[in-house]
Parts: sequence; structure tokens; C-alpha cells
Amino acid sequence: MTASVSSSTPSPPSRPGAGIRRRSALGRLARVEWLWGVIFAAPAVVLVGLFVAYPLGTVIYYGFTRWNGLSPAEWVGFHNYRVLASDPVFRTALRNNFLFALSVPIQMTLPLGLAYLIHMRITGWSFFRATFFIPATIATVVVGIVAYSTFQVSGALNALLGAVGLHSLEHNWLASAHTSIPLILLVVVWANFGYNVLIYLAGMAALDPALEEAARMDGARAWRILISVVAPNLRRVMELVLVTSTVTAFAYMFTYIYVITNGGPGFDTNVAEFQIYYQWFTNGNAGYACAMATVLLLITVLLGMIQIRVLTRRAEG
Repeated sequence: MTASVSSSTPSPPSRPGAGIRRRSALGRLARVEWLWGVIFAAPAVVLVGLFVAYPLGTVIYYGFTRWNGLSPAEWVGFHNYRVLASDPVFRTALRNNFLFALSVPIQMTLPLGLAYLIHMRITGWSFFRATFFIPATIATVVVGIVAYSTFQVSGALNALLGAVGLHSLEHNWLASAHTSIPLILLVVVWANFGYNVLIYLAGMAALDPALEEAARMDGARAWRILISVVAPNLRRVMELVLVTSTVTAFAYMFTYIYVITNGGPGFDTNVAEFQIYYQWFTNGNAGYACAMATVLLLITVLLGMIQIRVLTRRAEG
């Protein structure tokens, strides 16, 4: 009687060093990937360091010095900031920046409505899409020159009022902050209008068409669909428009002010960026200007962080 032999063959014993070699190979692969990541990121890091981090650190440092931009700087500690706290001109400039920030709700809502009309493919939608984006392609200096030519005493606005017999409404529109600031606000809204419309259109193009179709089948009208369906799904896009418009009101008003009013009359339409320029290049107070720039940077960053935090909490809620 012969003994039966099992058909299954025993598996070969595992090598004691196989796991170690495998982990070693994975470690080498990770190091190679890390090295390539450093190589690809190095140019961007160097550029950011040279053109962002170093200038920013330099401005913060010189804000604690008495410096005219040419001679060696003298360390004065917080002296510039103590003077800044009691500077009425800088307070007026910051107040005007906050006034210009009042245009942010307009820059968010009006472009949203027009973008939705274009999204609905109303008659002539392609013409409107091209027309309203034109201001975004024009240089800010050109926009300012056109605005100045329009609103000055002998400008197009007074000429138009006189042509239709409304001579009593003719006015030196840029001679007072009561009229010049609202007009500059109008110019800023017009200049940024097409850019914001384009951002909203890009967001609407990514929405699921079934959402709008379901709302229409339920009998919702166009504006109800915009408010209840489209807008809630454009939360991230609206966050972008909100933050960029706020940053514009605090950090990108210099060109408009310089070209349209030059900060006048007096300092009535002055903004923080223009005051920084004035202190550095007119008064030679470069250290004081750097202190102003640091304060403006902190205000802008703080406002942006608060906006993002509030919007993020609402989205999570």
C-alpha cells in the first residue's frame, strides 16, 4: 500500500531581508520624489523671496527708522507709529479707503445680475458679454484720464447738461469730496464691472444645468432661480469677488486718485496709498511712509481674513 502524496507544494520560506529591502526602496523613492519637488519648487520660492518676502521685510524694518530713502537709516523704534496714530491726514485717507469699500456690495450684486442674464442667453447676450468686459481691458490710467476729462468744469458732463438746458445742474464735480468721492466710486465700479461679470459667468458655466431646470419645472421665475439656486451654488465665486473688491478699495486706488483728483481739493480725496507716495517722494519721509504701508497691509490682511472666516463659517453652517 503506497502512501498518498499531497498535491499541494509548500510555499518557499520568505527571505528575512525582503521587507527591509522593500522599505529601503520605498524610502529611496520618497527621497527622489522629495528632491524633484524641491527642484521644481525652488524657482518659485526664489522669485517669491526676491520680489515679495524681501521687499515686505524691508518695508517693515524701515518703518521703525528715520530714513529719507538715500542716507543711512536711523533706528527710532515705534516713533513713526506714535506719530501715525495722531496724524489727521492719514486718518482722513483711511476713512476715504473705507468709503471706497462701500462700493463692494455694488460690485458683487450688479455683475451677478448681468452675468445671469448673459447665462440665460437673452437676445444679444454675446454683444453684452463683449461690451461689458471692455473696461477690464483698459489701463487704469486711461480710465482715470477719461474720468477727469468727463467730470472737470469744462468736461463732457457739464457740456451735456448745458446742451439739454440743465445749466443749473452744471457743477465743478471734482472740487469737493461730497461729489468727487461718489464719482470715483462710480468709476471704480465701472472699471471692475466686466472682470466680475466674467468671474460669475465662469462659475455659472460649472453649475449643473439640472438644478435650474428642476426649479423651472417647479414654476420658479428667473430671479427666484438666481437668488435661491444659482447664488447659493456660487458661494466660492462670491467669496473671491468680495475679497478682491475689498483689496481693491484699500490697495489699488492710487492710480484713480492720482489721475482724477491728485488727492484734492486739499486732502479731501486722499487715500492711504496716495499718502504713502506723498510722504516718500514729496516730503522725503521714507521711514514714515514705510510705517504707513505696514499699517495699510495689516488692515487689508485683517479684513481679508475676517471675510474669509465669516464666509467659511456660513458655508460650514
